Amino acid sequence: MLIHGLGTTWDKSFGKEIPLLTPHYFVVAVGLDGHNPEEESNYIDGEKEAEQVEKYIQNHLDGKIDVIYASSLGCITALLTAYRRKVTVRNIILDGTADMSLGIFNKPASIVAGWFGEKILTDKMNGFLKLGGITPKMLQTFLYPGISRTTLKNAFYDAASMFNQLNKMEPYNAIRVACWYGSKEKLAARGAKKIRKTFPNGKDTLFEGFGHGEILLRPEQFFKEMQRFLDE
Repeated sequence: MLIHGLGTTWDKSFGKEIPLLTPHYFVVAVGLDGHNPEEESNYIDGEKEAEQVEKYIQNHLDGKIDVIYASSLGCITALLTAYRRKVTVRNIILDGTADMSLGIFNKPASIVAGWFGEKILTDKMNGFLKLGGITPKMLQTFLYPGISRTTLKNAFYDAASMFNQLNKMEPYNAIRVACWYGSKEKLAARGAKKIRKTFPNGKDTLFEGFGHGEILLRPEQFFKEMQRFLDE
């Protein structure tokens, strides 16, 4: 989600109109390749997604953006958009940056993940969702039934490899980064600590009792927390 200080917007994605931050912000909802039922595409990697986000910011927002909010897999795109420095990003909010790295097993595990993801989407092996703090209700928010095995495989590999990229990055202080995660997300808590080494300017927020991305199910709290971070 891109948030910029121009115009007025209302968000209806939660089933009711809610003033978004202030009447001075304009919001663009960004869908990753392979996750949009209205398009035939596959997710390749965060680098390709970042390039598309950069082009939009350059062409429509004069190359500057106030806030990028990203959840789950989208955190990779947000981090790369900021670190590549093709556009100016002032703030980032990362929700649920799970450290899924398996080291040398990332590639073979991604192949299994493509098959495994299909099983989960057909209501099989849902018990494993608890390992990532994901409830069946949240799964419906993050994925749609038509997602391809290719997208699932690439997404897992990219998520598992993200922290390998972070480890190679020099500390970058120019952007404020908020890391949000629920108390049920053990992998996200570990990921936030690693992100802070590269992006030391910002804060971490723990949501007690929440699973992966559950802040999105509580819109009033979501906007309150976002506004608090921007006002600091």
